[in-house]
Amino acid sequence: MVVVKAVQRWLLVLMLVCYVLAGVFPAPGEALRGLVLPPPAGALTVPMVLLAVMLCNAGLGVRVGELRAVGRRPARLVLGIATNALLPLLVLPVIAVALRAWPDPAEAEGLVIGLMLVLAMPIAGGAASWGQNAGGNVPLVVAMVIGSTLLSPLTVPLGMRLAGQLVGPSGAGALDDTTKVDVIARTGAGFFALVSVVLPCLVGVLVRMLLGEDRTRRVLPVVKAVNLVNILLLCYINAAGALGQALAHPDPDLLVLALGLSGAVCCLAFCCGRWMSGWTRCDQPDGISLTFATGMNNSSAAAVLAACWFSHRPEVLLPILSYSLLQKIVAGAAGKPPRSRPDETPRQAPAPETAVRPRG
Repeated sequence: MVVVKAVQRWLLVLMLVCYVLAGVFPAPGEALRGLVLPPPAGALTVPMVLLAVMLCNAGLGVRVGELRAVGRRPARLVLGIATNALLPLLVLPVIAVALRAWPDPAEAEGLVIGLMLVLAMPIAGGAASWGQNAGGNVPLVVAMVIGSTLLSPLTVPLGMRLAGQLVGPSGAGALDDTTKVDVIARTGAGFFALVSVVLPCLVGVLVRMLLGEDRTRRVLPVVKAVNLVNILLLCYINAAGALGQALAHPDPDLLVLALGLSGAVCCLAFCCGRWMSGWTRCDQPDGISLTFATGMNNSSAAAVLAACWFSHRPEVLLPILSYSLLQKIVAGAAGKPPRSRPDETPRQAPAPETAVRPRG
């Protein structure tokens, strides 16, 4: 397990290595992304399966008993889920209007769609791990992740409908994929959220209940190792198309814009969560949980959906890949354990036995 701990410690660096490999050697990743499972699972691709495995393992790390206390005080839970779901409705129109000044409307529209995809996704499972490290209320943030995930078949299509309005003729410009956005909103997004996000997470929770705590504790180290490999493979496959095309036809301005927009939106989301926790006068653990739940979205799910529908549009994937890295950097900066005063005994966070630090 020493290797697993080392990989966890250097996971962000390893993700950067995967991005580099995806840009230099994109062909294997593009081939894996294009594979479709044979009937009766013919609608599932390899990235969708990898994402489902990752979320199933995240569900395996959820202790249902710890969520009951959260259900008795639902105000914070509802606030976190609602803030994460409503934030894109406020942020994206402003970004779309600002991008009207960008000289290439197709690039501007692709960036809007990419940001909408990542913001419309449920709260990232990694929010629980980051929140735990910072001393947050772990059962609360886990409940937020579960609640946001269950709502994703509704919130993801709504987000795509908003994106279709913003990039249509009355939005940033006339996008050649406007019809495709509408199709995703009506059918593809809901099916994707249900099959690749909701069901795997529920399966993981059910498996833990069936196995019991003792047997689950024994299998968690193996699950953790498998999931780390799964995360890095998914990272490489998602990045292969976008970064390969970006390096083949370099556009530094677009890359800088994607990084800048993703970083600004990510920081805004974390600041919004921190402001909400102060405005509602949360105690420190609840405030930390609210901050991370608001700031972190499941970027892996967004990248899989974008790669399935917009593999020919690197400007859609670039902000998602940028957001995936930047939200972990911001979470690391915001998630430093609080310093205890000399007269205080360090408080231990109620740490659940998560299967892996799930990465969004």
